[in-house]
Amino acid sequence: MQKFSHHREQVEETINQLRELINKLQNMEQEYLKQEEKLLVISEFANDWEYWQAPDGHYRHVSPSCKIVTGYSPQEFYDDPDLLKKIIDFDNWERWKAHSHSMAKNGLVNPIEFKIHTKSGESRWIHHICQTVTGKKGENLGVRGSNRDITELKILQKKLKHMAGHDLLTGLPNRSLFLEHLEQTIKEAKRNSTMFAVVFIDLDDFKEINDTYGHEAGDTVLKKLARVLTEATRANDIVARLGGDEFVGIFDVSNDEDIEIIQKKIFDNVLSEIHCSTYQITVHVSLGVSIYPRNGTNVDTLLRKADQAMYQQKVINKAKRNSKK
Repeated sequence: MQKFSHHREQVEETINQLRELINKLQNMEQEYLKQEEKLLVISEFANDWEYWQAPDGHYRHVSPSCKIVTGYSPQEFYDDPDLLKKIIDFDNWERWKAHSHSMAKNGLVNPIEFKIHTKSGESRWIHHICQTVTGKKGENLGVRGSNRDITELKILQKKLKHMAGHDLLTGLPNRSLFLEHLEQTIKEAKRNSTMFAVVFIDLDDFKEINDTYGHEAGDTVLKKLARVLTEATRANDIVARLGGDEFVGIFDVSNDEDIEIIQKKIFDNVLSEIHCSTYQITVHVSLGVSIYPRNGTNVDTLLRKADQAMYQQKVINKAKRNSKK
């Protein structure tokens, strides 16, 4: 009887241990389900396109947002481990190959930006960051990556860059951007032993236009003059607005005859009268030219010589108009 009682106690103890084990397993299952739900929510509703790529190149996880960014579903990435490489823009391919999955010496991962082509053929910009991942025992688990669509940011950056280098009223390059072009043109002309012309263009008596007809009329005159000057340029030429009623251009020339042709083209295209609202405004322009390397070989000299030539022309033009009154 005592033996049976002892055996019963052992059975009850085993049952209690099993119950404790079952409770632990149930708690672990509940915790696992909570974690799984948490990861699912993070993955399903994340805007960034996340992935985990095994050492053999196959994807172990691709977040659903990849379809929003690329047009391709997670399954298509699972089926084709090289799909990401295939949609990277050709011009960005070398950049992709050169980047490293591993951390740099400072312990940080270096991100890269590249362009992809979506399933529909649209171009999108991606901010990419990734690194190799290891298990608790140091084993290689592959690469963990994150891709963010930064297309709208790139468009905004391009607009801001354009605004920083262009005149808001006329859309022409501003003084800062023009000086950069002039510096570069001087370097190229020196290297290739070529010549070019710097042309100053100025509206005569522009202040009188503003005072007589108002600033809106003055702005209209400036915009129409900018359009005329732009039409007079060729592929390698550039025209900019320095400020106020001052414009300046860089023109490819081979001889003095080319310079005369450019001057004639500008004069012929600047209308003697510009229609603005209810007014017809008489417009006169003065030009001044300096030639590289004849009149100078640096920015300051070329601009000064062109400005001086323009001022001399302005004085002559004013004397002519006064003689007709």
